Amino acid sequence: AASLAAGRSLGLHTAVLEAAKWLAGARHEAQRAVCTLDTLSLRTTHHGVRRRPQCPACGDAGLVTALGNRPVTVVSRPKAAYGGANDRALAPEQVRERYGHLVSPVTGIVTGLRHDPRLPDGLNCCTSGRNLALGPRSLAEVRGGLRSLSGGKGVTAAEAELGALCEAVERFSATRQGDEATVRDTLRGLGEEAVHPNACQLFAEEQFRDRERWNAAHPLFQQVCAPFDADRPVDWTPVWSLSSGTRRMLPTSMLYFGHGADQEGAPRADSNGNAAGSSLEDAIVQGFLELVERDAVALWWYNRTRHAAVDLDAFDEPWLAAARTAHARMHRALWVLDLTADFGIPVMAAVSRRTDKTAEDISFGFGAHFDPRLALRRAVTEMSQLLVPVAGTGDDGEYPAAGRELVSWWSSATIRNQPYLVPDPAESPRSAGSWDHTPRPDLRQDIEAADALVRAHGMELLVLDQTRPDVGLPVVKVLAPGMRHFWARLAPGRLFDVPVALGRLDRRTPYGAVNPIPLFV
Repeated sequence: AASLAAGRSLGLHTAVLEAAKWLAGARHEAQRAVCTLDTLSLRTTHHGVRRRPQCPACGDAGLVTALGNRPVTVVSRPKAAYGGANDRALAPEQVRERYGHLVSPVTGIVTGLRHDPRLPDGLNCCTSGRNLALGPRSLAEVRGGLRSLSGGKGVTAAEAELGALCEAVERFSATRQGDEATVRDTLRGLGEEAVHPNACQLFAEEQFRDRERWNAAHPLFQQVCAPFDADRPVDWTPVWSLSSGTRRMLPTSMLYFGHGADQEGAPRADSNGNAAGSSLEDAIVQGFLELVERDAVALWWYNRTRHAAVDLDAFDEPWLAAARTAHARMHRALWVLDLTADFGIPVMAAVSRRTDKTAEDISFGFGAHFDPRLALRRAVTEMSQLLVPVAGTGDDGEYPAAGRELVSWWSSATIRNQPYLVPDPAESPRSAGSWDHTPRPDLRQDIEAADALVRAHGMELLVLDQTRPDVGLPVVKVLAPGMRHFWARLAPGRLFDVPVALGRLDRRTPYGAVNPIPLFV
């Protein structure tokens, strides 16, 4: 209908009318919006347009650079009375009201929020468009990965929508636009201020030597970059050390998506430690907890250690009862493992499998939080989110639009051939009282506790503020060089040392004996 001459004429005449009203001095709020007309229903919709403070034509073109060069300053930020899923500074409704204008199919950085109908009642998942962190090279990579879309989860539909909105904004804000703070130099030229990229990436020398064969066989997010050349000039971006109160530098291509694609083998950005929040402090806490979560998951997955169960009956939560009922209706068993490592922060893995067919379609999700109840909540809701591709899979073994690695896992992995997925019967199940948790009323206290933990383990806590002035929602990237990603990055260090220190293993796992299945979420 929009291509009919009558529709085009209506649009042109409306534009002329609005221009005439403007010239006559008429001013109203709708003039700050793009107006669309549905020619089928004749319904008009206004999509707000906001000024970009960093616009080179009408704003300050150097604003983002100036903000990027500032120290990250943490202030007191009391937590909201509503704990929700994340112990944040604002309730979900407040965040949605403040930033809901970012959702629009015409002018929004998020085109829309969509609930997935494949999940049964009791499970909530919402998507918000393509995942900019992955930068897929083909349509097959878009379709084939569990993380090809930005999304959110929660125990309510509203929480899932907010999570999807925040993740989309997080990925948008972390995509390079060209006005970020950068310095062109070499690792050697920057001296002690520079952090070697492999201190964060943690690829093993064996992985560098085998990178061509590995990269040909694995998807983009599992790619091994080339060894870093200390004498090659590249763009570096400042990050702030909360531990030392000093500036550090990392390659820009590691910190922003979409940069360095023309540099073969350059260090590549990933989303580990990226977080959005209702305040800067909120985002820093969430980013740090993601580092803790993925570090603990890596220790478990690549060493294939056995862990205690979490006693779900001991957590009297209505949302958990609803989730367990939903899994039962889908002919799935649900259990949770305690993956808590040497940081002492509760980390959990929720695992689910089919019980009515040979292929077990095993899915999992992870969660970390100072509060064990919230760690459990995050793990179970994330597992439900990643369950979507197999939620409706029948007995025919077909997995529409799934990548090769995922199909292999869902069709062949079982609790018999992957025993580390099930609880260790020698360990007593954990309850909420198994962790020594004292709630803190202020997010700054959580950040101070996080920094103290990182320093106690011989590392430093780094933060890059990626908040965009025109977006407003605080976004950060948190790093702690030495902590492990849960992707296959197998350099010596915590991955092999901590399981021995915790008594989970008698000796370090040999490089050639790590789990041959790289984690794929």
